[in-house]
Amino acid sequence: MGNRTIGKYFISILGVSLLLFGVASAGSFAADQWLFGKRFGDHTYAGPFDLSNQTSREAEIKLTSDLLGMQDNLQADLVYQDTEIPLPADLVEYNPSATVDQAETEAENPLLATVSEDGLRALLKQELPMLTLSDGEITALAQGISDKLASGIMPQSVHLADYLESSQPTSAIASAELAVDGFSVPMMDIVEALDGHVLEPKQPFSLLAFTEETEPGLVADDELTLVASALYEAALKTNFWVEDRSIRTELLDGVKPGFEAAVNRQLGLDLKVTNPNDTSYMIRSKWSDGALHVSIVGLPLRFAYEPYVAETNTFKPKTTIQYNRDFAVGRVDELEKGKDGLEVIVQRKVVEDGEVLNIEAVSEDFYAPVARVEEHALARPEQETGTGDGSAGSDGTGTDGQPSTDGTANDGTGSTSDGSTNGNTDGGNSSGGNESQNGNTSNKPPSGGTGSGNGGNNASGSKPPSGNPDDAVGNLNGKPSTKPESDGHIYDKGGNLIK
Repeated sequence: MGNRTIGKYFISILGVSLLLFGVASAGSFAADQWLFGKRFGDHTYAGPFDLSNQTSREAEIKLTSDLLGMQDNLQADLVYQDTEIPLPADLVEYNPSATVDQAETEAENPLLATVSEDGLRALLKQELPMLTLSDGEITALAQGISDKLASGIMPQSVHLADYLESSQPTSAIASAELAVDGFSVPMMDIVEALDGHVLEPKQPFSLLAFTEETEPGLVADDELTLVASALYEAALKTNFWVEDRSIRTELLDGVKPGFEAAVNRQLGLDLKVTNPNDTSYMIRSKWSDGALHVSIVGLPLRFAYEPYVAETNTFKPKTTIQYNRDFAVGRVDELEKGKDGLEVIVQRKVVEDGEVLNIEAVSEDFYAPVARVEEHALARPEQETGTGDGSAGSDGTGTDGQPSTDGTANDGTGSTSDGSTNGNTDGGNSSGGNESQNGNTSNKPPSGGTGSGNGGNNASGSKPPSGNPDDAVGNLNGKPSTKPESDGHIYDKGGNLIK
């Protein structure tokens, strides 16, 4: 009986003690919550800031200081097509109290910030006057900026196009026109199919691939080159990237120098452009009134792009001479008329509100000159009797009546390109080979190489290479360059002697 009574007393005392302890703990917790706020556990973050093992009041004080430093170094940009606009820090207001209130312990929590809609509207009106944003678009954009800044990670980029409504007006941002008399029926089908084709964001467009999908193998490369050239010129008036573009060896008739974009299926020549913007653009194309019209339609760009021909250089062709022994003396036939070479340097201005902000290099196109080809009579120099011992006479001819071994003729017209003709009286191989001339070039046939007294070796009057650019013309980036030999001469890109 006594032990049972003692047990009851013990249990009663233990219960009262636990009750008092619970009440005291609850009171202490309530007092702590009221005086200092909630306490966060381990691994509690607000953005990049650690709030672990702090009361809400302590966390708010710390977070206020941290956010002031971060706002002073705010790095956030509004991205729109071809421009990036820095977001002013005074448009953003962080709320440390609300951030702490909604924070959960032992978790990663976002930073709460508000963006001034009035300030944002004024900023966009100043920087992007070509756009008209509704109140709904401004509100959505402000919330989008707040969401981006919630992580506290810098820098941040907010793409304006993500918050624009589909009702935003579009217009032709670039156009080009090319005089064309007409196209074949398959080519007209391609022009019509191209009209309305959408250039998706960040996606390349290949004209050759588009053609193969539309009219495979049914159109001529020349017609495709005309369309590609017009599209290339229009693309240069935008911020589009030109990924692949080539030129022909000769400029196609009707194409503007500097704006040719060649298409050749066999060689794989293609025009590829990429739309780098956040929204799609549409190609519009049509043939009317003897011209091909191509334009690119979509949201307006901030800057204007103005390509232009900065420099044009022409290069006269060389003349290649062929000899024909059947021609009467003095007869000259023109086999090929030849064509001047052309170099076109294209640059582009980046303009805003009439002010040139930058000038960019676009291309340097080079079309090599086409040589003029003439066919001349195989003229024979006058022959005089020499000294009788086989040595050359004073007029430069041997005693056997053959041309002098130094390759010169007594009419002073210049030296020929080789000395391979044997000079025998039967005139063997008298038709001669091709000869390139630059300036004063002889129309004489190759001179003899067996003058008397030399035992059949090279003539005593033979000379070193003439320095003609045909001997060795280097290449630089696929273009003829200055002859590499240090012969004291300088040649232009067309292979013509400058000095």
